[in-house]
Amino acid sequence: MKRIFRNLYFLTFLNGFLLATLFYFKMEGNYERELFAAIQSNIDSKINLKDNDDSVVVNVMHACNELLTSRSAIFTNQTLDGFKVDLLQPTSIDLMTAKGACGSYSLVLARTLENYKFPVRIAQMKVNGVFAAHNIVEVKTNSGWAVLDPLFNVYFIRPDKTLASFQDVKNNWNYYKDQLPPNYNMNYKYEDVRYSNWGKIPFVLPAIKKILDLVLGKERADTISMRIYFLRMYDLYFYILLGLYLPVAIFIVRKLIKTKVFPQPNIPITPSNIIKYARARIANKTIPNTIGRPGSGSLS
Repeated sequence: MKRIFRNLYFLTFLNGFLLATLFYFKMEGNYERELFAAIQSNIDSKINLKDNDDSVVVNVMHACNELLTSRSAIFTNQTLDGFKVDLLQPTSIDLMTAKGACGSYSLVLARTLENYKFPVRIAQMKVNGVFAAHNIVEVKTNSGWAVLDPLFNVYFIRPDKTLASFQDVKNNWNYYKDQLPPNYNMNYKYEDVRYSNWGKIPFVLPAIKKILDLVLGKERADTISMRIYFLRMYDLYFYILLGLYLPVAIFIVRKLIKTKVFPQPNIPITPSNIIKYARARIANKTIPNTIGRPGSGSLS
């Protein structure tokens, strides 16, 4: 293994591969941003400047539901495999196919609402005692947190004509269920909700949750929606890979300098040494076998 990582040809290939992958993630991330910017532009044309936050949120959900419903009819029974679908899982796949049902609808709606600078969180509803049976979105407007069900294009109105929260619906289900459309699944009756599955990765996530409970307080930690941080997967991959690439690139550059510029690998890498020996290489001068320290002699 050490021999491989000392091989200059392998290191050059690795550097190129990482750069190409970074470029790919950046291009895909830009393309995804353009898709959602186009959706936002279309929604903007239907919004009146006098519309309040609640009205804007409802218009955004209507647009997302209409867009995804037409695509769901095409892709629901199709099998899609591949690098993007199985491994990368970007929100653009949910936008294009809506194969994730309520999950896809929620991701697309949350991403679009974030473009409008609304705080959002994706919640997993408890159905018949089981969490994660249905996904919904909560968005914070001037009226407070409001619950939206993008799969069924559902929102709830309080008696004061503002959007209702999850707790409003949970505490007064008999009142709010009359606002549901005929095609609604009545099993989804707002029993309870969670925002993150802290037991998904044993030991690791429970430990993180305990730390968050101590730092933020349990009530605030319970409302953290981890899924929100994965709405821009390409950007996430880009910055993770960039963090890995930088030390690799520094190592490769140092290796190239010591191999191709310096006459001996034990010469210290300093700006003055780099300039001195690089000039010698360019001028095809003879480089003495001395270590490039002050007073070590000059180039012939």
